[in-house]
Amino acid sequence: MMAHLTNVPLEVLLQITSYLTTSEFGCLRSTCRLLEAALHRDFAREFFSKRQFALVEFSIQALVDISKSRFGPSLTHVIISLEHPLTITTHTNDKEAAVRHNQYYAEYLNHWEFTSTGLDVEMLSDAFKYLPNLESRHRDETTWNSYGCPTFQRKTRIKLGLPTVHNSRGHEYTHHVFLTILRAMANGAVSGWNPNLTRMEVLLHTCRLPDQSFKIPKRLEVGVSLALGKLKTLWLDNLTEETPHYVQVTDDQLEPMSTGGFFLSRFLLKTLALEHLRLNFQSYHPRSIEKFLSWVANAKESSMNSNSMPMDSLESANIADSLPLHFPRPPELPKLKVIDIGMAIVQESILLALYKRFKSTLQGVGLHKIVILSPNGTKTNVWARLCDNMAKADLQLKMVVLSYIKQSRGTQDAFITFNGSKRQHVKTWKGTAFAQSAKDIISDMEVDWPDESSDEDEDEDDEDGIYIFDSFANLFTMTLLANY
Repeated sequence: MMAHLTNVPLEVLLQITSYLTTSEFGCLRSTCRLLEAALHRDFAREFFSKRQFALVEFSIQALVDISKSRFGPSLTHVIISLEHPLTITTHTNDKEAAVRHNQYYAEYLNHWEFTSTGLDVEMLSDAFKYLPNLESRHRDETTWNSYGCPTFQRKTRIKLGLPTVHNSRGHEYTHHVFLTILRAMANGAVSGWNPNLTRMEVLLHTCRLPDQSFKIPKRLEVGVSLALGKLKTLWLDNLTEETPHYVQVTDDQLEPMSTGGFFLSRFLLKTLALEHLRLNFQSYHPRSIEKFLSWVANAKESSMNSNSMPMDSLESANIADSLPLHFPRPPELPKLKVIDIGMAIVQESILLALYKRFKSTLQGVGLHKIVILSPNGTKTNVWARLCDNMAKADLQLKMVVLSYIKQSRGTQDAFITFNGSKRQHVKTWKGTAFAQSAKDIISDMEVDWPDESSDEDEDEDDEDGIYIFDSFANLFTMTLLANY
């Protein structure tokens, strides 16, 4: 007697379907209601737990449709891409090409309406309303395809574009998408739609996230604060310092002032439940990084600005709110377990102060493409000294990741390599006895200084203090609810 698939134990059936392609799996589900019901959970988990969408109306409409379907509860990771229709010009006598251009231009106009009328916030909020297990991400580049975008490209033969630092909407559009997602999260927090929305990742490759992106309008303050107050994980990539700098008034004198992180600092104050913080400073002046990290660490560096209120001499309180020229009180972050810092030039003492500040809860440290300045231009291994001081501070760490780290003595940079590692520039340690293991980490370190003759070939741009690590662009994303 022939056995039927419907009589096969579920675990055996799942083993059989694991050999099927996506289209074959779909065809099998459509052959029988019993099979469809048996396979639905695993099909949804495989193909609908993590999906990417662009902030374009047809793509967000697909998200809304999915959220209201049986697959809604399965969708835990929503990735929002920055691709969107860009302005194009074309001159052609080909009728088909002209029609395709019209289709693209029509979508360009639709997108302008979609993002300028608040419809994007409305639809995104509508989708979040029916996604009880949601997390969300925001990214500018990925090998994934956003819903609807490949079909649109086939119709128009034109790819949607990404904002960059070189086109007219770069920072502006990145800021808009970031704020749109925050507004949708705020709506969900106020209404109680997304109780599990505890993770947010901003992963940028070609785009940058300026400090003004973290300026929250007063009318949105309550909802955004509720949403940020639930976050346990916050990853922020490609952070960019504002230019030009603000001006403060001191003793009737105008004084230019670096403003890196002033809005971000107020943003972080709202993340009361944060456990994992990742900051990548691709385009910050080293001095601004020191000020910001010193503020987080509640070190002396931050107090010199917090005591001065230069805007008090101005008549408008609104201006003071819009252009904060000092850091607020340092963040509490009572649950912070992991700190990842990347793409920065810092002093060893700043990092040590940061880790000591959160010693009672800190369990993991990550440093990626960090350059530590050597005092007095010496060739002493400052990374070994940092690890030794971390051990002496009795940090109860369970994980340390050091990747592509350097030290600099002004005219020369030296990579730190690790003997015995599969990747010589990467060291990953996990355990429960960091104080003892630090000795092994230090013994594995080697400082790879270049030949003295190569000093004259150093790039002169490195001496102006502005460091852009575009060639090292690390992959970070912005996630709203699901685990990535």
